[in-house]
Amino acid sequence: MRQLGLSGEVEWTASRGDNNRLNFRVTRPGHVIDVNADFQQKRATVKRIDYNAWGLMRTLHTFTGASVHDDRNQRDWVLTKVWAFTMDAVAAGLIVMVLSSIYMWYELPEKRRLGAIILSLGVLSCGLFCVGLRLF
Repeated sequence: MRQLGLSGEVEWTASRGDNNRLNFRVTRPGHVIDVNADFQQKRATVKRIDYNAWGLMRTLHTFTGASVHDDRNQRDWVLTKVWAFTMDAVAAGLIVMVLSSIYMWYELPEKRRLGAIILSLGVLSCGLFCVGLRLF
């Protein structure tokens, strides 16, 4: 990959029984690079695909760096490991924040009615947001 000037997460594509070929994909947010090497002809083709801003945002929200279905694809790029750890920490922090907020609200009997209304509106708006994402 250094010879080609590539950096990113390596994703092995479909395996072939031909030892004269090597195919893999290098991904990083905003870019996908397909590398197909033919050792017999001593040639490699590199195809680069760049995303627009919407594609980049989608990638950042779904980028894990490791395929669930293939054991050969592991997180091997340090930025992917940092990204995954950061997203896991943010998710855990949000869960703790929401649960502790609900507990503190429930401990104030005079605020339960207003809190229940606000909590219901929050759950409703979140549900509408999720449904809206499915439609568009």
